[in-house]
This record gives sequence, C-alpha cells and structure tokens, in this order.
Amino acid sequence: MTVTYRAIWQENRSDLGIIATKVFNDWIQDRYPSLDLATESLTCTTSASQKITASGRTVVGANGNAATELSLREEGVADRWTTTLRVATGQEQWLWVDVEMVSDDLWARTNPSGPWLVRSLLHGANQGNGDPRWGVVRLNDGPIAVPPQHIKGAVVNLIISPLRECPVVVFAHDRQNGPAVTMERAQRTADALAGVVVVRVLSDGSEAVFSNQIGHEHGLEAGEARIYLPGSHPPNQHRRLDRDLVAQSPESAAEQFALLLQPAMANRRPPAAFDSALNLLRNSGNLNQAQLLKLADEELAENQQAIEQLRTTLERTQNEVIDSIADLEERDTKIAIQLRMINSYRRKLNEISEASLRMPEEVASVAEAVTAAQQHLTGLAIPTNLGGDIAQLDQTLTSRTWGNTIWRGLLALNAYALQSNRNPGGFREWCKDGGPLVWPHSPQKYSAKESEQVHHRDDLYQHRVLPVDTRVDPSGTIFMEAHLKIAGGLLGPRLYFYDDTSGLTGKVHVGYIGAHLPTARFD
Repeated sequence: MTVTYRAIWQENRSDLGIIATKVFNDWIQDRYPSLDLATESLTCTTSASQKITASGRTVVGANGNAATELSLREEGVADRWTTTLRVATGQEQWLWVDVEMVSDDLWARTNPSGPWLVRSLLHGANQGNGDPRWGVVRLNDGPIAVPPQHIKGAVVNLIISPLRECPVVVFAHDRQNGPAVTMERAQRTADALAGVVVVRVLSDGSEAVFSNQIGHEHGLEAGEARIYLPGSHPPNQHRRLDRDLVAQSPESAAEQFALLLQPAMANRRPPAAFDSALNLLRNSGNLNQAQLLKLADEELAENQQAIEQLRTTLERTQNEVIDSIADLEERDTKIAIQLRMINSYRRKLNEISEASLRMPEEVASVAEAVTAAQQHLTGLAIPTNLGGDIAQLDQTLTSRTWGNTIWRGLLALNAYALQSNRNPGGFREWCKDGGPLVWPHSPQKYSAKESEQVHHRDDLYQHRVLPVDTRVDPSGTIFMEAHLKIAGGLLGPRLYFYDDTSGLTGKVHVGYIGAHLPTARFD
C-alpha cells in the first residue's frame, strides 16, 4: 500500500475528536449520499461498481487522553483508496490524515493531492481560533497575498527561519494574465497540498523587493512559482518553476510541487503523541495479551529502524534528483543558446530560411514541443490523434527536460526529412554522417527495429499500430517500430515514427509520444 498523501498538524479546539468526527462524516456524506451513517453496516456500492466502506471508533484512556480513528475505503475494479483520519487529544492535540492507494497496475501514477477533508478541518480551525500549526508555522486553508511593505516579515523571515519544518510555496504575480489568474494558481496549490505547505503570493511589483531581500539566487521573477524546503539547502534544491510552466494550466504548479513532495509526505514521522493514541486503539480490541503486545512492539521497533534507513536514503536520493533536474535544465538552456547561434550563422550562409529563425530553440513542456513541431516542422506529419498521453508526461518533475529532448528529436527527424542531398540509408545512417541537428544513434537512444516477440505477439504488435496519413496506408494506421528513446528506464518516454521520405508524402510520420510501450520483458 502506497501512502500518496500525509498531513499532520496540531490545533487547540476543545472537543476536537467530536468536531473532527462530524467534519469527517459530512465529507463522506457529501461524497456518497447513499451511505447511511446511522446504520451499523457502513457500506454502499456506487453506480460504477465501487464498494464504499466507512468505519470509526474512539477510545478514552484512564488518564483522560483519547484517540479517534476514522476511515473511508473506496474499492474499485483495479484499485483501492483508503483515507484515514486519526485524532489524538490530551495534553497535546494532533490530527493525522493519510491517503493510501493499492493498484493492480504496478506503474499507475498516483495523484498526491490532499482530500477536501483536510481543507475543511483547517478552515474550521482557522475560523474557530484553533491555531492549526506545523511547528512554528500557522497552517492556512488558502493562499495569502503579501504587499511589498510586508514582504520581509511575512515571507522572507518565514522562509529563512531555522525553526521552520513546513515547506513554503511562493507565487510571483503574473502581469500578463492578471492577479485573479495568479490567485487561482495559488489556491489550487493550497488546496492540493493543504496541511503540507503554506502558500504566499507576491503582489504586482513585489518580486523585485522579495528577490533583493532574500537574495537573487533564491528569488523570483514575474509569473514564476517556487517551493522553499525547510533547512539549509543550495538554491537549486528550492524548485523554481518558470512562467511558461506555471501558465500551462491552473493546476500545473500544484502538480509539480505535489510530485516533488510526495516521497517526503509519505515518510513523515508522526509525533510521539500518536504512540500512546495508537496503543489505545490497539489495546481496545483483542490485542491485550502480553505476548502479542511484546511481539508487536518488537516488530514496530524493527519497522521504525527500517523506515529510518529508508528515509535517509530517500532524502539523499531526492536531493540528487533535484540537483540532476536543475543540471539538465541548465544544459537545455545552453543547448538552446548554441542552436540560436548555429541558426544565425546558417541564415547568413542562406542555408535556412528566415521562417526557420522563428522556431523555438527551447520549450517548456512536451505539449509545447508537439505544438511547435506541428506549426513549424514541414518535414514531419503529426496527427491530431497522436498516440500516447502527453498530459501524463507533463505531470512529471522532468516534463521540461523531456519536452526539450523530444523537441531536439523532432528537429532531427525534420532535418533528415528535408535534406535532399543526404547519403544513402535511413535515419540512423544520416545521424552517423554528423551535423548540427543529428540524434544520438547509439542503442540507448535509438532503435530501428522491435524484437521478434513484438512482431509475433499480437498484443504487443497492436500497441505499435499507430495513426498515419491515409496516403501512406488507406486504413489510416500502420505498424511503427523505429523509435527515439527520450529517457532511460522502463518509465522513460518513447517517440515512434514511420519514414515515408521516399514515399508519396516525402515526410516522417510521428505516431506516438508517450510512456514506454509494453514489450515481452515489460508488459
């Protein structure tokens, strides 16, 4: 079972267990009106054959401390989602919300977004003077806009505080689209990561004040968004999203930051107050025999030790990933500058047209790469029903890097298709001849053929029957096996194409841009 979302916070309202139970029940009833919370059997089945089960219990200890555990399980045909709310009351009052997922699809992408339940709990706490907080940081149920005169106290001091444990997301005002658009992006982020981050919005013109006060390496420009992790980190580990990426959709920043934080969310350790709360819940059943308790404690200690080791490894790996993404994006920028110089030289030599100079050297996403190719690359045919899930690729942390790699692959295929005086052979041979736009022709980056298993297993073969111009095949589809390998590993994207440069259309037809297609080894 994968923890896709976790939020843990303190607050001060009295009767917190009762309040939280009511909010939880209201949330369930809003989602599933047919679920009768007044009956003992809290189950129902939706029209989509989804089985819904709710449960809850509260246990009060001899010292007056209480523990409440409420859960909602949503079980579909291929996956099961479980949302659990735990409340610990006593000398300290804590709430803990977990969302867990089990799927038949090993490679299913999870959506690390918080349930509306958390937003409702935080809203009630803020309205009722409950002071919801994570350490020294007050947790709001929405973004806070900050004028220039309050930047130092409300944003900079919050970010640089050595006591801060909660990530801070900052949006800079987008002058082109107006304050309402910026606030909507910030609200989507606050909703998706409720209880996990706090969100601040710099008002129009405040980004310069903010950057001057916090330092330009940690600053922002108009339309950008950035997440500031707690603790001391180099600037590139505080993930910065440029304006193009933030502007893709109202949810773009929320999705990027959620993917970045999901491993840390899943591994956040509950506070000590929940140790006694969980013991209360455990002992309320049939687990009160000394031998069973001793065995459980031993298993718990072993698991905690394993978790600590995994957490250390995870944090180190996460930092390495962030560093690598920053390095790749810096490399993409350098390549774009080099391409711009090459194109200007080629234009002076009349090797390319003036229109070619209007093509972008760099893109912000996979979708932008595909759109730019459809607009500018006349040697390619890219159908509107292109195979693959572009939106899914753009929901990853590496969407910008993948987008630029795909763009360079499309530029290479276009240059190959348009060059009339190339040597005999196909795309691989053209790349071997060298040139400013060639694609790496090693087996790690390009494959002209699929395996024998793909050719002989119909289920694998059909995945590669992809859309094509009817002038190539009257059926509008054709088997494509030549493909560019955009990134390594089983999850790395692939770009499939069909070479018709010697045929009726004289073009390269792109049929698929998406995740790794099934093979005999990986299906």
